[in-house]
Amino acid sequence: MRRPRIRARPRKRPAGAGGSRSSTASQRPCLCERPCRRETALRVLLDGLDGPPLADPRQLRFVAGRRDRLWDRNCVAIGLAGGFLEPLESTSIHLIQSGIARLMSLFPDTGFSAVEIAEYNRQMLREYDQVRDFIILHYHATTRTDSAFWRHCQSMTLPPSLQAKLDLWAGRARIFREQGELFTPDSWIAVLLGQGIRPASVDPLTAGLPVAESALFLDHVREMVAKTAEAMPRHADFIARHCAAPLRTAA
Repeated sequence: MRRPRIRARPRKRPAGAGGSRSSTASQRPCLCERPCRRETALRVLLDGLDGPPLADPRQLRFVAGRRDRLWDRNCVAIGLAGGFLEPLESTSIHLIQSGIARLMSLFPDTGFSAVEIAEYNRQMLREYDQVRDFIILHYHATTRTDSAFWRHCQSMTLPPSLQAKLDLWAGRARIFREQGELFTPDSWIAVLLGQGIRPASVDPLTAGLPVAESALFLDHVREMVAKTAEAMPRHADFIARHCAAPLRTAA
């Protein structure tokens, strides 16, 4: 409902050994949004409901981005203190856990080694950027052209790291998981193929596989998936049986 634009966002600097300071210099750009008419957004939201609303819509605003440094002297920004990415993939809890785990592996003494601080920042900022790339892919890979928002997503300039990943995929369907990134090749492939981005060719090593043997293997996989799905309850049935919410009526 709101079209993104790039804008520099000022950030607070964590308190150091000599006290707290703030700075707005040398900030990285982050993805923000240009507002549209609130009435238009509400109409589209309410028109998409299956029935009358049970409550008034709540508008939540956020600015996506991260700090240039998550560890500065004797202060470490973890979780929302360090940054926030669009919750499409619900990565906030993972980034909190990752920040804590990396802090424990580089836990300082009273000297606060600059080398260890730099390594913490390098690892965490890389992880934020990897998550950012995966989220952007969902929007950039769209085939929708029915609004300025989606047309912008298709034509937006991509981070070099994401563009390199897409270029590699475009040739022979190659995806690599780099340095323990959160999303595996299976996740990337699911989004790429699911949104119609197909590579020009395949890995040449596949030419050495016997066709009949490959077909038999794929048939087995298809059969196992079908049997597993058939044995599982339907989503609505599971909710009704285990966690149904009390019925509410619109005011």
